[in-house]
Amino acid sequence: MKEKAYDNFIERNSLIPLGELEDSPFKPDGFAPVHLQNQIFGAGLNPDDFYFNPTDTQSPYCYYRGTVLLDFSAIDNKTDEIKALISRIEKDITESVAKRDFDRFMSLVDSRLAPDLFMEVFNFIPDQEKYRLFERVWRYNENSQEVFTEEFIRKATKYKGVTSAQPVADEEGYVQIYRCQDSGGALTEEASDWTTDVNIAILHALVFDPVPDIYRGKIHLDHVISYDNNRSKKEVAVKSLKVEQLEVMALINLKNFDSEFTSSGILQQYESYSKQINNEWFHNPQGIHSLGHTKRVLLLSLIISYLEKYSEEDRTLLCLAAIYHDIGRKNDGYDPDHGIASYDKLINEKLLNLANHQDQEILRFLVQNHAIPDQSAYKKLNRYNLNDVDRTLRLYDAFKDADGLDRVRIRDLNPEYLRTKSAHRLLLATHQLYNQQVIY
Repeated sequence: MKEKAYDNFIERNSLIPLGELEDSPFKPDGFAPVHLQNQIFGAGLNPDDFYFNPTDTQSPYCYYRGTVLLDFSAIDNKTDEIKALISRIEKDITESVAKRDFDRFMSLVDSRLAPDLFMEVFNFIPDQEKYRLFERVWRYNENSQEVFTEEFIRKATKYKGVTSAQPVADEEGYVQIYRCQDSGGALTEEASDWTTDVNIAILHALVFDPVPDIYRGKIHLDHVISYDNNRSKKEVAVKSLKVEQLEVMALINLKNFDSEFTSSGILQQYESYSKQINNEWFHNPQGIHSLGHTKRVLLLSLIISYLEKYSEEDRTLLCLAAIYHDIGRKNDGYDPDHGIASYDKLINEKLLNLANHQDQEILRFLVQNHAIPDQSAYKKLNRYNLNDVDRTLRLYDAFKDADGLDRVRIRDLNPEYLRTKSAHRLLLATHQLYNQQVIY
């Protein structure tokens, strides 16, 4: 039975997995588990994604996976029809996220899933739309007060009043701004053209050789002259001499890292692990979640392990998680359950089975939960046989950062969500890797 069958949504709605219905006091008359499972398998679906709802007499059966929740009066002889409906909804939801049409996304998902899914896609939503959509879910969805955490509410509220003409500020009215050093001159507080996105500042810096320093500072909204919210610019014009806390960011430049790559063994380890990756594991070997992404996450995992001074055992677990974390994907779209599918594939196809049970269990936690919000993953810890939770969470943070850093490939890397100090130092490095300014 997949771990998903015991998540918070299942518990909240008292759903019974189809595989457990035979031994349940709520089993309906005439229930034939083998017959139904054969039909479901025959349609190319997974019986683990089907449930029985004893509180709904009209439509007691349902399908639930990721973004899709559908109710049915019966499953028998309807599996092909169900599959077609699921495929259409998944396609529409994936397209709405890709186009950043989150009004449509919220109208497509079932209201019972809306609060959970809203938290998952929140980072994708344009800043000026975040609070409006949060307020919509908070006011009109009866599950929102139970689902939304205090931390998430505080994060969403920060965007109240933000418009396309105003950057996001902290509680004191300050905006974080970035700029690369102009070629031929030292940067001073007199500079007036900045960006609110460190990734844009880094991309500007990569035009030069050698790569100049990236500066970070703060500006109060009172001193902001104008703001361009275009996703590729995020330009902010500020009054001269008003930038505060100006500093050079401590970023690792991989072009200056070669000696450490060799002496630390990172390059040798990377080459060894890379050979274990099989192109045939991926649904689309040229897609954004396949070979190139996997290799970059592997290298970033090794670098973080080195910077954080992890043990050989911990480094090995991060590398294995990198290799296998996306092999269960069936598309390149929004799929919060693909971590579970990846681990299922890892086990079912006997790709790996560690001798150390604790390491295997940690690996299971890393792979199964890498694609969901941290708070959702934390709530699942007690469902794993983990002797050392601190070690598990340390590796979870590191792996999420290695995977998250490569979001530069979809232009969606937000440093606010990085967890380790080392990951913050690798902002420049991850752009260099993706843009092939350094090749390993």
